[in-house]
Amino acid sequence: MKYPKISNYPSFDMLSGYQGQMAELDSIRVREMMQNQELNIDKIQFTPPHLESTTLFTGIQVKQREPMQERDLSTEEFLNLFERKESLKMAYIPHFITQCVVYYLDLLVAYARDNRLSEYKKQTRRLKEIRKEYMDSLEKEMPPKVFQKFLAQRDEYLESCGGNLTLMFFTFGNQILKYHGRVKHESVFCYANIIIAFIDYVEDFDRQVNKRIAEKLGMPCRNHGDARLTAIKSVCMGIKNQYPIEPNDQTKLCVSVMANKASAMINAML
Repeated sequence: MKYPKISNYPSFDMLSGYQGQMAELDSIRVREMMQNQELNIDKIQFTPPHLESTTLFTGIQVKQREPMQERDLSTEEFLNLFERKESLKMAYIPHFITQCVVYYLDLLVAYARDNRLSEYKKQTRRLKEIRKEYMDSLEKEMPPKVFQKFLAQRDEYLESCGGNLTLMFFTFGNQILKYHGRVKHESVFCYANIIIAFIDYVEDFDRQVNKRIAEKLGMPCRNHGDARLTAIKSVCMGIKNQYPIEPNDQTKLCVSVMANKASAMINAML
């Protein structure tokens, strides 16, 4: 059976005539508008498609997807997320590097005291306060036996780094001499630059850990870092900025050696 063409339907001629009349009327209206009005493009309101209601085209209200929220990870979850060796390194390397920060902080405070550098009295007082807060918090967080073991491990780690710690001081001192010439009481600025280098390493290490956790969980997970390290960095930046050292291969190597020492010590614990 052949279906009749649309043009053969009785209503087609009527529709064609009506459409012709409408087209003519529209043409007249457009000409009148162009004659009587000047189009001002600044008055045209445009709503970007992503802001338009989803009901405009479909009639279905679709809830906009909210960005993924970061979540905090408990210590137990963190340790169970990775192999034991990897999780221990992620957890303990920043702790050992922080002990290097405390080590040089003590040297900075002692040097300023012994040389009666009153211009740094405010900074050294603040550094001592932060150090006490840090050690007190560790003692509260850990059971007594665990804390004593931690102190023993800290001393063992710093003893293993003895020669490297001295070499690091001379390396940073040579960098100050290279870029700023001979500086009075350069030890203060050397210690401050070293402390910043260690804290920068810890911050970068934490960012890499966050990426690894995000890969495992399939969602953002952020380590908020240690506020005390941030406070120490803020104080030392005020000292460092007088004679700053830009990170270079030599300074980065010094910090990496300390991190490798920490990694080796963790391997020995397993």
